[in-house]
Amino acid sequence: MIDHALESAFADFIQSDATFDGTKLYTAHDDETHVLPAIIFAAKSEPLSGSSDVFRAEMTITIQSEAHDSSPEAHEARVELLLTKLADKASAAAAINAAGKIHLYGYAPSATDPNVDASKSKFCTPLIYKVGYGTAR
Repeated sequence: MIDHALESAFADFIQSDATFDGTKLYTAHDDETHVLPAIIFAAKSEPLSGSSDVFRAEMTITIQSEAHDSSPEAHEARVELLLTKLADKASAAAAINAAGKIHLYGYAPSATDPNVDASKSKFCTPLIYKVGYGTAR
């Protein structure tokens, strides 16, 4: 359940920006058919040193666009909008922490998955982040 809280916190943060109107947001725990364009948040967490309150996670944020309804340029623009939104870490952390689902300590982009073929990801782009967070205070 803690993974879902992290995923939901980031999804809520992105959804609060009108720039992403028209883009559906999902967590890995949502049991429904994805309507594109979409952003999917999927986290894998583990407690730090046996703590039940502090966690580290690897979160994959996947941006998907429909090849028939979108151009590669429009998909790239959607990816850039998300990267720009997540680049302001202080504002992101403040907004996520204020929402009260989790307490976000920080996050950083991780290396790109070497198994992702860039030529085949014109309409599906995974972004991987390392995240430190805890239960809401």
